[in-house]
Amino acid sequence: MGACQSGTAEEREERKRSKEVEKLMSKMVEEEQEKVKLLLLGAGESGKSTIFKQMRVLYGAGLTEDELKQVIPVVYMNTIASMKTLIEHVRSMGYETEVADDNKKYMEKIFSIEESCAIDEKVGTAIRELWKDEAVIKTWKRRAEFQIVESVKYYFNEIDRIMQDDYIATQQDMLMARVRTSGIVTEKYVIDGAQFEMYDVGGQRNERKKWIHCFDDVTAIIFVAALSEYDQVLFEDSSTNRMTEAVELFAEICNNRYFTNSSMILFLNKRDLFQEKIQNVHIGDQEAFKDFSTPFGAPGYYDNGIKYFLSKFRSVNKNPDRNIYSHATCATDSKNVAVVFNACKDIILRGSMTDTFGT
Repeated sequence: MGACQSGTAEEREERKRSKEVEKLMSKMVEEEQEKVKLLLLGAGESGKSTIFKQMRVLYGAGLTEDELKQVIPVVYMNTIASMKTLIEHVRSMGYETEVADDNKKYMEKIFSIEESCAIDEKVGTAIRELWKDEAVIKTWKRRAEFQIVESVKYYFNEIDRIMQDDYIATQQDMLMARVRTSGIVTEKYVIDGAQFEMYDVGGQRNERKKWIHCFDDVTAIIFVAALSEYDQVLFEDSSTNRMTEAVELFAEICNNRYFTNSSMILFLNKRDLFQEKIQNVHIGDQEAFKDFSTPFGAPGYYDNGIKYFLSKFRSVNKNPDRNIYSHATCATDSKNVAVVFNACKDIILRGSMTDTFGT
């Protein structure tokens, strides 16, 4: 009889433990379901990883001094590699004879150093003087004809600060730093009491196969496309226009069965570079966009250009019940990203999205 009572007690204890495990599992499932999961997608060089970094600046733990120090070699490499690219094309485009005599020694200086070299006063002076050279400026204006990250001009303009012995990278330096994303990077935030998880994945073609199967339960997709790249070609394929590629990728994502229940948010990014570029490069001159009807330099050209590209993205959506929520953004501008994300956050959290187009 004692054995029977003992068995009953063990069973009761087992049932108690089982209920506790079920309760814990139920709580975990509930918390997982309540989590707001955001997936950042976009073609390479669109600026999506900068959006990802901005989120940490705005809502995360911020950068430590050690992390800012780790940005320094990236700044050096981005700056030197880009200047090397620029002066290589000074030569290939036939402008070398136009380089000022005093600056030819600076060209040789940059050619002679490794991309991983620290930027001291001598290297910094070479970069500063070359950036002012007319032949280099001419080459920069033709940058759509070769591969260079346009935002690197920020480092060229900040070179006097960067070449100092006591240089420490700033938050803006970090936002401008370019390291190609490979694989999947995750950050977690608590915003207005809600749990957010954001995922950044590689944007180049060879990274895309890693995307789809992992993210069938995301709350929303933030797709980032660079407005300013309407006259540029892919890093991986010099025959493909970057904007055309972005629209095709958006079509693939927007109409994918895995994302049927996910909200779709479109960031038309690099609006600052777009506004600068349209002063010199007509959208309608590009083979892929000959149907752009606004005359070059006409009033409203900027707004019409954004609306034109927005229509290209919306036209590939095959689901009549799906709304696409769009904003023109500048990923390196913390205030702009904060305003835009606040609008998106409120829309996502209340679950009733209204079509907005913020410029």
